[in-house]
Amino acid sequence: MRALHASPVALKKKQDARALEADDLFGDEDDDDSLFGDDLFGKVVQGKQPAAQATRVDAVRSTDIPPHNLSVPAPRDYDRNARFEEIYQFVNGVLADKTEPSRQVRSAAWHHLFSLASTPEQLERVTELLPKWRDARRSFRPATPVQFARRCEELHCPQLGLKVFGDHSKYGLDLSLEAARPLLHSLHLKYPLQDTITLTALFSVYKLPPVSSDLVCSALLLTACFKHSSEESLAVARALVPSFQQLLEKTQPAALALSTEDHGKPADKEKRWLAWTLKKIEKALQRQELDFSWLRQWRVASGYAGYTGLE
Repeated sequence: MRALHASPVALKKKQDARALEADDLFGDEDDDDSLFGDDLFGKVVQGKQPAAQATRVDAVRSTDIPPHNLSVPAPRDYDRNARFEEIYQFVNGVLADKTEPSRQVRSAAWHHLFSLASTPEQLERVTELLPKWRDARRSFRPATPVQFARRCEELHCPQLGLKVFGDHSKYGLDLSLEAARPLLHSLHLKYPLQDTITLTALFSVYKLPPVSSDLVCSALLLTACFKHSSEESLAVARALVPSFQQLLEKTQPAALALSTEDHGKPADKEKRWLAWTLKKIEKALQRQELDFSWLRQWRVASGYAGYTGLE
């Protein structure tokens, strides 16, 4: 189973940085080694761009956007929803118009749209563009499905992620362990157990290692089964315990100890999820009158026994 006041010189530097960022999203992609070097409809036709296109691109560039260079701060008056709508309409317009082969959209646009989406509804609108990207014979960067899954978790809409990853032929996003973990975390307690089971069933579809081989995924699945507490789910949980115990015993506690160096990183979140779920699993084993000494020992050795943070 598996987010000024400045001198004229400083202001010009910021404006130049924003122009470069807009180029990163919508500019020419002549560097074959660039991560974003693929054009939308094949080779760009050489020649002067239509005036209408230049006007639309200039309009996009005139709006402040979150800087790709993290050392450049976003403007204080930055309108997140307006920027989302502007990029969304641009991408949608380009993907819908197949008559101008010189027009391009970079792969980075997806990452900006995912980050800018502030509601589940906005994120769902972005997913409606994914089939058009596939129709244009474009592929996604490996990091794109991961960012999408993390945004689903942050916006509390994991069922949208389940829908997208459950229909690869339509949306084209590949599920990975890095994408599956935040979705499982978001699904495992507040949604029907069947959703969690459905997601783990996709592991084999995407040729991922079994859920039983990944400690975080296994802990989330086991916690879900205990939490839903039906006769069937408890039977599944009891059946999973032996393999989970073996996996835990093969994992060095020090390797997953919480570290201040990881603070704010995905790895830190996953360790905290693991610490929280192991605590819940231990309590569930106690209630089921099953041996939990092996789990208590590992939690003490890893430092998780003293973890009091929220889920």
